[in-house]
Amino acid sequence: MSDAFTVFDILRRANELFPDSEIRFGEHRQSFHRTYERVLQLSSALSEIGIGRGTVFGVADWNTPRFVELFYAAAETGAVIYPVNIRLPPEQIAHTIRSAGVEWLFLSSDFLPLAKSLPSPEKVVALDPDPDFPRTYDALLAGSRGPAPEVSVRGSDPYSILFTSGTTGLPKAVRYTHEKVLHGALSIAYQLGFWDTPAKLGSGDVIFPFIPFYHLWAWGSVFHAPYLGARYVLGGRFDPARAVRTIAEEKVTWVNAIPTMIQMLLAVSSGTELEGLKALVGGMTIPSRLARAMTDAGIHFSTIYGGTDMLATSISILPTGIEMRDPADYLRSTTHAVPFAEVKIVRPDGAVAATGEMGELCLRAPWLPGEYYQDPEKTASAYVDGWFHTGDYAFVTAEGGIRVVDRVKDVIKSGGEWIPSSLVESIISEVPGVESAAVLGAPDEKWGERPVAAVQPRRGATVAEGEIRARLDRAVHEGKIQRWWVPEKVTFVDELPLTSTAKVNKAALRRRLFEKPSPDPGR
Repeated sequence: MSDAFTVFDILRRANELFPDSEIRFGEHRQSFHRTYERVLQLSSALSEIGIGRGTVFGVADWNTPRFVELFYAAAETGAVIYPVNIRLPPEQIAHTIRSAGVEWLFLSSDFLPLAKSLPSPEKVVALDPDPDFPRTYDALLAGSRGPAPEVSVRGSDPYSILFTSGTTGLPKAVRYTHEKVLHGALSIAYQLGFWDTPAKLGSGDVIFPFIPFYHLWAWGSVFHAPYLGARYVLGGRFDPARAVRTIAEEKVTWVNAIPTMIQMLLAVSSGTELEGLKALVGGMTIPSRLARAMTDAGIHFSTIYGGTDMLATSISILPTGIEMRDPADYLRSTTHAVPFAEVKIVRPDGAVAATGEMGELCLRAPWLPGEYYQDPEKTASAYVDGWFHTGDYAFVTAEGGIRVVDRVKDVIKSGGEWIPSSLVESIISEVPGVESAAVLGAPDEKWGERPVAAVQPRRGATVAEGEIRARLDRAVHEGKIQRWWVPEKVTFVDELPLTSTAKVNKAALRRRLFEKPSPDPGR
């Protein structure tokens, strides 16, 4: 029971207004009405084993209906759910479980080894039948003896803990209340529902999230579907060939994804299955060649910008009254603040930047967590006077769009001037045969730093440095970049290191390229 609008009220509303709309998972079909009944049953079962108000439990699973049920049962019981970031290295996963204060773990068969991360192994629930674990999810539900005790859950109560991807050290924790989760999720729904944007979202859509639940609750889609009464298709672990088949079989109209996932879809598509699909794409810069490929395939895409420690900040829309030579390029590179989000650009000297002037992007919004959980030192530098300092280098365009050009820590300072590495990377990625590229600042005695590029060719492709140089020269001639931004050196690598969210891990790449190996003491 709640005395304010909480996450559970989303499902309660769906049960009343859209009882027959479904969650689909392979051959499994489950209406919102049945989901509501199962969540009440699950809430009772959780209470019987001691999970209640303030209890933190972790879930390690792919995108499945039982994960959805656990999201809403946590809300009904007043517990705090941690969707475990299963893409982190094992040591970091164990760190996050300890840091979050997890008391119980719900684990699918792929993640049962995580049970040893708990001091009390008996507080593990196997989501799949397993003889080695006394508690299983199905048995827990079947053994529920009655209605759960009524718990007064408030909108200001904590609901979920998330962790950043840990690119510059151990992952940082943020804790969100019911109100903040709902504010953040609904800001996305409103931006996609009320404004002119290609990835429009409404009650008639069939939603298929490729983004895993551990990443901002699949970018809020676990709340969007029941809020809108839209059919919700889940695919478990992402597999591009299976995803293309599911899109056709379930008549999916809307997906969310990182660019890498879209590239994988296009690679296995025969050419027509994706036509008319709407896609909300983000997590990293969309290469211009991918934007063109989506357009050519008939995919209508919008770009989202945000993060674990700020949720959604902006989504691309098409401004009225502005003629664009290349709408796809605009949509991939420029976003607009979602409702109730306020942004400002701060120059290195602390002054607010003028239109077109670059600096650090700062955000103020009602869903900000306000702190890193139990980390006052990092909180003090990131959350200042109600503003979150994103660590991203950006500028505001003449029509009010936001263009993020780099991470502040990745911007290259050469001769006292700034080089936005992401712009150079985007141009290199246009060269045929290039899978991915990263541009870093290499130490330089004269200029402080000079840009160098690490390029990963596609599997089976051959790329010559001359092709990359020619494309960069053309970009200089077209006025897209400055001549002195062109990398001094191009290095080809078999694979670029990635973070748990599939972004290039530039910290690891710097160590690989620039740090000298320690001398062998045996020599």
